[in-house]
This record gives sequence, C-alpha cells and structure tokens, in this order.
Amino acid sequence: MHVLVVGASGFVGRALTQALLAAGYSVDGWDRLPGQDQPGLVNHSVDLLGQAPLPDPLGQPWDAAFHLAAYSVPGMAWTEEQIMANLRMTARVYDQLARTSPGCRAVLASSAFVYASASHALVESDPLGSTHPYALSKHLGEVWALSHVDSLEVFIVRPFNLVGPAMAKGLLIPDLLERIRSGESPIRMRGRDDVRDFLDWRDAVEGYLRLLTVTAASGSIWNLCSGRPTRVSELVHELMKAHGHDREVLFDSPGSQTMIGDPSKFMAATGWAPLRSLPDTAEAIAASR
Repeated sequence: MHVLVVGASGFVGRALTQALLAAGYSVDGWDRLPGQDQPGLVNHSVDLLGQAPLPDPLGQPWDAAFHLAAYSVPGMAWTEEQIMANLRMTARVYDQLARTSPGCRAVLASSAFVYASASHALVESDPLGSTHPYALSKHLGEVWALSHVDSLEVFIVRPFNLVGPAMAKGLLIPDLLERIRSGESPIRMRGRDDVRDFLDWRDAVEGYLRLLTVTAASGSIWNLCSGRPTRVSELVHELMKAHGHDREVLFDSPGSQTMIGDPSKFMAATGWAPLRSLPDTAEAIAASR
C-alpha cells in the first residue's frame, strides 16, 4: 500500500510515518522542512500555501493519505489569514488526491474543538458550533474534504487532546515542561483547572493505522479520544511526579469547563482501544528529554 502523510515532520506525523514504515507500507512524506529519506520513505519539500504545483505520486497512485498539516496552536493570536490558510491547505491536498488518486482513502485530522460546548461526553452527532477561530478553520476543512466524498474515500477524525513528547511550542505540554524544569514554584497555570480528554500519542497513531483497513462509508466521522475525564491539575501533577518534583499548582481563573469525548463509535468500527494511562504518558514524556 502506498501512503501519503501530509505534515510528516510534525508531532503526530513523525510517529505515524515511523509506524507506517514499521508495518511495511511505502510512504511519501510532505512537509515544509522534510526529514531524511529512509528505506520505504520518500520525503518532499512542499509548501501548501505556495503557488508551485503539488507533487504527483511516484509510481502508483496513493492508496491512502493522512492530512495532518495545519496551524494547530489554539492559544495563538489567530487572524482571518490563518483561518483561511488552514482551509487552503486542506483544499489543495484533497483536490490533488482527487485528481491523481481517485478512490484514495483520505483521512483528515480535524479537531474536537469543532463541537459546541457540552458537559457530557461528546459523540459525533452532537452539534458543532465552537466560536474559536481554530475550530472554524477545522470545520471549514471538514466541509471541503466532504465535498470529495464521491471521488475519494473520505474519513474525518476529531482528535481530542493528544499528548506526548516534542509537541509544538505554545501548547500546554511544552510550556508546562519548561516551567517544571526551570524550578518554578508554585506552578502558576493560566486559565482554569478544566476537565479534558487526554490521549497518548502512541494510542492515537495506532488508531490512525486502523483506518487503513476499516470497512466504513466515505464521509464517516469519528472521535479519537480516551473517554477519560482528567483535570488539567492531574496532568500537571503526573508530569511533575515523572520529573521527580512535587509542587503546588495554582490557576489564574476559578471554575472549570468540561470537554471530553466518547470513543465508542471508533472503537466499534476498528477494534481499537486506548491502552496507555496518564502516568504512562507522563513517564514517556519525561524520558524523552
């Protein structure tokens, strides 16, 4: 099977690429700053926001593609330009797949941020309606991908909070690690002690791999999550424990908001299940430095 990974040098893209190679797939990787070629892997330097034509598949058409590339730090200062940039990246990828590899299994990494706020575990049929610009960019990408539902095998995945080593700066984990390692005490967290759904990046990659063999209709949408409600403070304490620290944790704002997912639909379709606990993830992150 010939697989394309768009965003192959990103946090999830690197791990997914290595997992695909280990499983024996032939992989093309696209990224603005691609890594080195390996047996079974051909990397391409691709600017999805540029004017140059996108690469065609080498040899045979792509059998499957994972589109992971996007501006993906919700807390950054979002502008209309960045919202439209995420849409443009998705549009160019899906248009190219439809042109060069009709029938390709095309997986879009969207986001749980697209859902309207709710206190229950979110399911795929729940209303969309987040007002966050990042969520809007992801929702628009879903609409574009689904416009190809007849020419491609379109699957939409809505990951919740994927966590692991080497995440982009500006996200919770790398910012928190910097403060833990600097000796900050107490640890002062911006925002609230929210309840979130954290999923180990290795479980997420295994979930993506299941989509290569699942039998499902084009246009299918799944949550990718643990289903475990976890306070941000629990994550902070597990990361401190993994680093051999125990400090007080303070939050700037009172109260909390809940955002957790229900992975039942994905589990039933693929046989996948989240296996790693929060301490497992924290230990792996601490060991990666």
